[in-house]
Amino acid sequence: MFEKTHPNVTIQIQYLGGGQISTAIDGDTAADIVLAGSAPLDKVRPKIEPAVTIYNTRDVVITSKKNPAKIHDLKDLANPGVRIAMGTSTSAVGAISSTIIQNAGKKYGFDFVQKVLGNKSYESEKGSDVVDAVATNKADAAIVFVSDGDPGKFNVVQISDEFNVTSHYQGTVTKNAKNAKLGEEFVKLMASKQGQAVFYKDHYLPPTDPPAPK
Repeated sequence: MFEKTHPNVTIQIQYLGGGQISTAIDGDTAADIVLAGSAPLDKVRPKIEPAVTIYNTRDVVITSKKNPAKIHDLKDLANPGVRIAMGTSTSAVGAISSTIIQNAGKKYGFDFVQKVLGNKSYESEKGSDVVDAVATNKADAAIVFVSDGDPGKFNVVQISDEFNVTSHYQGTVTKNAKNAKLGEEFVKLMASKQGQAVFYKDHYLPPTDPPAPK
């Protein structure tokens, strides 16, 4: 969409985990546009321009359509022999999964947390890798963003509001951007009605501002 209105501009995309993005920004890696979770961006606010919340997302559990491990609820992740794919602790999907598991542990007990973590069979910094682990049968289940829970490809299990976490994804431009003006225009497009229609189509949730960092 942006390239059609800017015929001499080419968008080059690099997909990274949230921890990798904040590390790159902190190391002064040049980037014109950044789209990342508010939590990793909180670590590098001095090096970015004021950010705009582009969309929210929450989490679901996905399994294969056949669902051989018979996962029907979050608590089933603690069942013996279930293979779980998770993000690393420094990634957005991993940190949020950990919070959800800890939240559920307050109801289901400390053993629940230990059993779920003991069932971890695959780990990656990238959320797309976690999704692919279920798609390629490297894992029976994974906690992923709702936008990754395509019901055409996976069995999707909802996570109760009492355990779930809302993530806020923000767009911004780095202070060392080589094409800052174009970057700002791209962020505005993402936040526009036209841009929001694209995110809505891909199951992202409407944006709300994240709570102020503690």
